[in-house]
Amino acid sequence: MSSKTFYNAITFLVNIFLICLFVACSSKEKEVIYNQPASFWYEGIFKNIRLGNLETADSYFSSLQSEHLNSPLIPEAMLALGQAHLSNEEYVLSDFYFAEYLKRYGNPNNADYISFLRLKSHLYAFKNASKDQQFMTDSILLIQDFMEKYPNSRYMPFVHEMEVKFVLGQNELNKAIARVYEKNGQKEAEQMYKDRIDSDLQEATKPTPSKVPWYMVLLNW
Repeated sequence: MSSKTFYNAITFLVNIFLICLFVACSSKEKEVIYNQPASFWYEGIFKNIRLGNLETADSYFSSLQSEHLNSPLIPEAMLALGQAHLSNEEYVLSDFYFAEYLKRYGNPNNADYISFLRLKSHLYAFKNASKDQQFMTDSILLIQDFMEKYPNSRYMPFVHEMEVKFVLGQNELNKAIARVYEKNGQKEAEQMYKDRIDSDLQEATKPTPSKVPWYMVLLNW
């Protein structure tokens, strides 16, 4: 056998070995993804939260509750993910986790706290939804629901502040919509939105109007 032929044979065998090694590692990695104890998924959730890998943490949580539906680790993991998404300004996901926790694990000892966290998600999302009528309406309804259910909650002063902010925001939105109808000569629709303005709160607080971006001005806002 020539040296060239021998070299080619060795190279071929090395390549085969590397391919087999890669396949073996891949198979081992796939085995890790499934059928793990609850503690594995739980620790992975918190590890990925610390690393800022929230998408992976969400995936680990899905595996935790899929494989261990009744695990006592689920509630704490759910709260941690809600808080993590809240800190990461992913308010829809944080609200989802808090709402699910409240539905599945809420009790007289924690319901007002979890409901308050939901309201915080809505409040922090407020700046991104200031032109969304449905979002503001839903948020105000959540606030009113909190006030009815937990009148003695220690979070009530903060919730009252939230209510004021949302109602003032809704007032500003209604005024903006009324101006649009005014410019288009639609008096009935204009008056309808003016009637929705909480004049008493507006007079009591005398809020400073939000700065309107130039592109919104061009759109009659």
